[in-house]
Amino acid sequence: MHDDDTGDDDDGALPGSGSRHPLTLCSLIIIRNRPEYTPRSAISSYALFTVNKVGECEARFDIVHRVWDREDSRAAIIDGLAELIPAGSTLLVRHPPRAFEALRPTAAGGDVRPPNDTQLIMRRVPGLRPMPFTVPDSRLIAAGHNLGLEMALRSSTPIKRRRRAPLEAMALWGLYTTAFCRPAEARALIAAFHAWQVIERAKPLPF
Repeated sequence: MHDDDTGDDDDGALPGSGSRHPLTLCSLIIIRNRPEYTPRSAISSYALFTVNKVGECEARFDIVHRVWDREDSRAAIIDGLAELIPAGSTLLVRHPPRAFEALRPTAAGGDVRPPNDTQLIMRRVPGLRPMPFTVPDSRLIAAGHNLGLEMALRSSTPIKRRRRAPLEAMALWGLYTTAFCRPAEARALIAAFHAWQVIERAKPLPF
C-alpha cells in the first residue's frame, strides 16, 4: 500500500498507528474497460462510498454506484461524480503502480499526458484531500472478506466486476480504517458498518 498525499489538517487523518478517522471520507473505485492511458479506455462504472463521522465512534454511510456505456462522456461522468464528493473531504482512491509517474514529461518530447481521473476530480472539488493507494488485488479482496463482503476476482466477468464495484470501495475503506485508525475507533466504526450493511443487503440490485 502506498499513500501519495495524506493532508495535514487538524480534523483529518494522517497515516500511521492511532490516526483519527476523517470527519468525511469518500472511498472511490473507478472501473475502466481498459487501463487508463491505453487506446479506447473508458469508464464503465464507479462506486463512491461516503462515511460521515457522528461523534467519536458513530458514522453515517452512503453508497452511490453508476454504470456507463462507451458513448458516455468522460467529462460528464467526472463532473457528476465530483458533485457527489463534499468539499474538504478526504478521498481514498485506488491507483495502479506508478500511476503518477505516467504524468511526468516524456524524455523524448517533453509532452505531458492528460490528467488522470483523480486529478480531474481534484480540480472540481474545493479543498479535496486525495489519498491514493496502490493495493494488490489479494489484499483488497482479503480486506473485503474481513468485512464479510463477497469480493469479485479479477477473472470475474465485466458485468460482475461492475456490480461489485461498491464492495471494492467498502473494502478499501475497511483496509484504511483497520490499518490507520485507533483500534477502539476502528472497531466501533466497523460495527456501525455491519449494522448498516444488514439493511443494505436487504435491498434489491438496481440492475
